[in-house]
Amino acid sequence: MDVLMPLFLHFFGGGGGGGSGGFRGGRRLGRRQQGNTPMNNIRQNAQFNDVVRELGLSKDEANKLHRAISGEGFGFREIMEVARDLFGLREE
Repeated sequence: MDVLMPLFLHFFGGGGGGGSGGFRGGRRLGRRQQGNTPMNNIRQNAQFNDVVRELGLSKDEANKLHRAISGEGFGFREIMEVARDLFGLREE
């Protein structure tokens, strides 16, 4: 049992991580904010959709943009900058 306890604590929290029960190593699973992206996925999607709509991107262009920014933690301004660079659009 002594050998398994550190492994158990690693996966189920406890000791030094600041939490247990539903946490892994003291962090909530699937709940992390990165960069300027909002924590709320609905707001993240709204920011992405605002950029797509504002630039008039096609569905294929929107998919390409999504692949370019996924996991990067960008907010509205960064998404807009990537889109303009990706599609050679000038700032208006």
